[in-house]
Amino acid sequence: MQKRYRISEVIKILDISRKTLYLWEEAKKIPKAKRDPMSGYRYWTEEDLKKLKRITGR
Repeated sequence: MQKRYRISEVIKILDISRKTLYLWEEAKKIPKAKRDPMSGYRYWTEEDLKKLKRITGR
């Protein structure tokens, strides 16, 4: 199973604020996060992070 990254980990890796991440998602600049069906928490996979890094240039 792939590692799941929480929002706090993603914003640290990308060096952005939580608000910036939300704004980018709203503007459809980046793909939306997946949701855990049990908890409803947002998460990203390693593949998602690679895409985010490529899109954001970070």
